Amino acid sequence: MGVITWPAALAPERGLLPPEGVAQEYRAAGWWRDTTLLHDLYRTAAADPLRPALTGSRLGLPAGRPYRTVRYGELARLAERCAAGLAALGVSAGDPVAVQLPSWWEVAALALGCLRLGAVAVPVLPTVRAHGLHRILAGTRARVCVVPDVWDGFPHAEALADLAPHTPWLRHRVVYGDAAATGAVDFAGWFLRTPHERAPAWRGRPLPADAADRPWLLVTVMDLGDRYTGVLHSPNTLYANIGVQHDREGPGRRPGEVFLSALPLTSLASLIYALCWPLAVGGTGVVQDRWDPAGFVRLAGHAGVNQAYAEPAYWSEVLAARRGPERVPDGLRLLLSGGRTGSSPELLRGLREELGAPVMSVWGTPELGMGTLAPGADGGRPLPGLQVSAGTAAGPLRVRGPSVCLGVWPLDSPSPRPTWGDGDGWLDTGDLAAADGRGGLRVVARAGARTGAFFLVPATEIEQGLRRHPGVREAAVVAYTDPEHGELPCAVVVPVVAAEPPGSAALREFLAAQGVAEAFLPARFEVVGALPRDEGGAVRHAALRDWLARLRPGEPRRPPA
Repeated sequence: MGVITWPAALAPERGLLPPEGVAQEYRAAGWWRDTTLLHDLYRTAAADPLRPALTGSRLGLPAGRPYRTVRYGELARLAERCAAGLAALGVSAGDPVAVQLPSWWEVAALALGCLRLGAVAVPVLPTVRAHGLHRILAGTRARVCVVPDVWDGFPHAEALADLAPHTPWLRHRVVYGDAAATGAVDFAGWFLRTPHERAPAWRGRPLPADAADRPWLLVTVMDLGDRYTGVLHSPNTLYANIGVQHDREGPGRRPGEVFLSALPLTSLASLIYALCWPLAVGGTGVVQDRWDPAGFVRLAGHAGVNQAYAEPAYWSEVLAARRGPERVPDGLRLLLSGGRTGSSPELLRGLREELGAPVMSVWGTPELGMGTLAPGADGGRPLPGLQVSAGTAAGPLRVRGPSVCLGVWPLDSPSPRPTWGDGDGWLDTGDLAAADGRGGLRVVARAGARTGAFFLVPATEIEQGLRRHPGVREAAVVAYTDPEHGELPCAVVVPVVAAEPPGSAALREFLAAQGVAEAFLPARFEVVGALPRDEGGAVRHAALRDWLARLRPGEPRRPPA
């Protein structure tokens, strides 16, 4: 892949925007606008600078004060300093900046700093290890990468230093914590203690005039063959998730509301729900830096949460962890469950009974954020403005609308594929869906290259990793629906020696030793004598999914047909 001139490659005039008439329609409907989240931040900071903008749990704080709150006035100042600090590191408008940090306020400040500068933020999940980070840095050509020194036992700073000789375009490594050990830029010293915004070269620098339409976030997704795809979003495609919300029984746009997300702040879901949404309504985003289901409820009570979002597996853990009288906020009015996976009726019922708030299921993808909402487990009505291609029979789910990304970028290619490049604006999500007969749709199968729930498990990569095990002859990874946790990945394995199949613990350890993140490890293993194949020899993944759905605990394991 050749060197990319980022400002030219990602400029709106290069075809990433829809036709002018469509953009005007989106603006007229209130789905798009000329301002950005920075304007929302500045407005609230001016009117109420002490209002909490972001609250979260944070490891290392005193036991009696485990939460850190950043207020609007402080966040506005920090975003400006991060923007000026990035500029002082040589970052220009259009340059990519990779951010791999836990769910701390620093993620918000850096993302908003990128928006202020006109740079492109590349959020990276904390679970991504050295191999995955290298693929992301190689594909995006990030100019700066920000990591913690150590997080969850993994030495991120050392791993990034080891990648430096293989990433010559990476101008600066920035480390939160011990930066000196790896010769990196110290985050605190550079971004917190140095007033870059006072420098004459920065003072009075205007916000890019077309900031609302320029690429702002590049979300990366692992695909087949160890390939990564980048999904480009602008402030407007993200705001469309919020601007279309008029139903007050749903998430809505109530001023000052408090939003809690269980997912990492470097995920698109949490960036929308715990950063963009609160800023748009002058509210507060709430996150955890390390997942703790019991602490999730305590944090909700501490922050006075009004609505909360989690993927079904997270909600199941919340219900299982409720063993005491944790206070549920009096103002809690809505729970959202879903993402790339469905929520079972049993889970939704348990949430209503245990937490005492209405529950809605949501379907979404990295390409569009939130796509549908439903009061139950089945079906879902597309958000206003979102067109879907679902018919009476299951078929490819294509979408078009104000929240659909500007473009999809296979990161081994020199430039993105604009969503509106062929003039019609339709984008294939990779899922299969059918109309539910009530004006909504049912997602019946997820993208073939990825399975699982929020983390979009790269099935093919896991299959390849399993086949490297000396005791495995063949392997296939498919989704199955767990009654408590929703959609999870299952590895179906053909052992080399039928009488001596490798155990699930050994296979999980083997995958982990290859650098597979814990979030990607199969939740279930099944051993079979052979995999079902079609006439061309390809594994019939749909047949395996049907077989898994028919299996019941305690019943004989009949082979898949």
